Amino acid sequence: MEYVFAFQFCQAIVAITFAVFILDFKRKVGMVPLISEKWTYVLKLLLLVPMFVYAYSLITLDGVLPVGLFGFGLTLLGTFLVVKAKVDLARHHTWTGFCMDAPKLVAHGIYSYIRHPLYAGVYLFVFGLMSTVVLRTSWFLAVPATVALVYILSFLAVSASRETKILEKKLGQEFAEYKEQVHFCLPLRKYVKQEKT
Repeated sequence: MEYVFAFQFCQAIVAITFAVFILDFKRKVGMVPLISEKWTYVLKLLLLVPMFVYAYSLITLDGVLPVGLFGFGLTLLGTFLVVKAKVDLARHHTWTGFCMDAPKLVAHGIYSYIRHPLYAGVYLFVFGLMSTVVLRTSWFLAVPATVALVYILSFLAVSASRETKILEKKLGQEFAEYKEQVHFCLPLRKYVKQEKT
């Protein structure tokens, strides 16, 4: 039973860290919406649903399955990506669904490996969360959590697409070169500008 408590504790620490870093409600000067702000407010409200169900499923956990360990690995990796991305973005970070009117290309740190590490981190966290929630809770809790997560993932996909188009338009060739060298969500290519000799 000690291993169950250790698992619950570790999962809780990861979830709290994720929530602290992902829930940034500060409005910055120069932020413009990528999507209608009312849909962004719906996103903020819906984030509470899976987090509540996730907390409930952790509290009522009575054993650890291999899929739970896999889910923990995904939530841990997703949280790492979110934390690292926000640290690397620093003052250039905006809330999901927004971007800066005058963006600056950030291509160092995690952004030298992944073009959208925040989105990738959220996706990984969500898939890890779902592997815990769907298998550990009753259908009347799993269904609203799944519906909320589908909305969240769809919102993020649309945001990432619109953000990329804005960056292409505003940053031009600089972003086009970066985009050619760095995959949008996988660390497949490293951002290294090679000189032709």
